[in-house]
Formats: sequence, C-alpha cells, structure tokens
Amino acid sequence: MDKYPSNSFEGLIESIVTEEISQILTNYKEPKGSTERKEYLTIKEISSLTGIGIYTLRQLTYRRAMPHLRVKSKLLFVEKEITQTIRDYKEYGWSDPDSNWDVEKVQSEIEKLQAKKEDPVMIDEAVRKIIREELEDFSKEILSQTKKDKEKYYGRTVLTIKEAANYFRTSPATIYSLIKEDGMPHLKIHSRFLVVLEEAEAFLWRETANSYAEEGNIYWQRILQRLDWEENERNLAYEKALKRLEESTYN
Repeated sequence: MDKYPSNSFEGLIESIVTEEISQILTNYKEPKGSTERKEYLTIKEISSLTGIGIYTLRQLTYRRAMPHLRVKSKLLFVEKEITQTIRDYKEYGWSDPDSNWDVEKVQSEIEKLQAKKEDPVMIDEAVRKIIREELEDFSKEILSQTKKDKEKYYGRTVLTIKEAANYFRTSPATIYSLIKEDGMPHLKIHSRFLVVLEEAEAFLWRETANSYAEEGNIYWQRILQRLDWEENERNLAYEKALKRLEESTYN
C-alpha cells in the first residue's frame, strides 16, 4: 500500500494513527502493576501522622482547599499531596502572608478564567484526540471479547468492585452506590461491574470540588472553574476536529 506524502492531510492522519497504535501496543505490553497507584489515608491516620486534630484538618480541607477525595461521607488523603498545606499551616497558622486565599483575588482569578479567550487548537492535537477515543472504544471491544489481562485496559488499571472498595478505603456497597446512584464511570461485562481506576479518581475529584463549590466555598469554586475550563477546551477541540474532517471529506 502506497504511503501518502508526509506533508499532506492524509499523511498527517497516517502518522498519528501509527504513533497511537504503537502507544496502545506498548501499554498492553507493560508489566502488571506498572501503573502508579496512590495510597489513600483516612483523616484519623493523617491526624496521627501530622499531630493536627481532626477538626482542624476538616477546616483545612474547606478554608485552604487541602487536596482530598470525598467518597460519600469519608475523606481520603494522599500524604504527598497535602504536605505543602500542612507545612504552611504549621508555619503560618491561619494567616495568609502571600494572599493566596484572599477572596477578592480568588474571585478575580475566576472572572479571568471565565473571560479567557479560546486558545487555538492545532488540528493534529484535535485529530489525535479523536483517534485516541476510537482506539479506546476498540480496546473496550478487546476487553469484552477476550477477557484477557483484566489489570490492563488501554494503559489503565481495571479493578473489580471489591478491589475498588479496598483501594478507596470503603465498602463494596459504597462503590455500587457510587456507580448506580452517583454515576461513577464503570464497565459492565454481562452482569459484572468493573471500575477503571483513573476514571474513578477523576470522577471523585470533580464530585469533591463540586460539592464544596455548591456550598459556596470560593476556593473550591476556583478549582471547579479550572476543571470546567479544561473540560470545555477538550470538547472544543473535538468539535473543531469533527468540523475540519467533515469539510475535508466534502471538498
């Protein structure tokens, strides 16, 4: 089969497909357990580790947006993600020498983010996203048809309900509730539910930010605004690519 000229649109698509297929094959060849997993700690464990009381830690999650996940009513932390917040609290208490938590400053940041003009998206990046999504659908088919190597799914980690419960320090019933009542992303093969770890963590992070933002917390509103902006940018890239591909098809 003849190759397209490298400087043509077809050649661009061909090179991207080649790269992405090469990457997906590499991901499937990665040894089990190569995906870095976070070790979540409960608020009691963090209190014991840092010497800071549980009430104060809860205040830090709200007044300083200290990174954590809400799994229903339980708060989970990763030690290295909260190190800076803990260090600042021990050094400065509730004072704010750098004005990082000034309400007017945060509101200004949110307004700037809302008003920020759409950055141009390179067509190769947009097309690459489409191809990745197509390959992801293809990998789902591989998973459902062969049922081989449940630990790997397009370079991601697939967990059973029990494994997900252990990872997020909760019960299988809570994971089922997150799936059925809260809409947490999952795979279903026949009657069996599977959770893609990376997608579940992203979902819980957004839900955590959203819950605080709905309570009127300005600092978590800033985080949620950033998440919304990033998601919007991804959607814009997808729509632009579709439009460009449609135009190239009919011209």
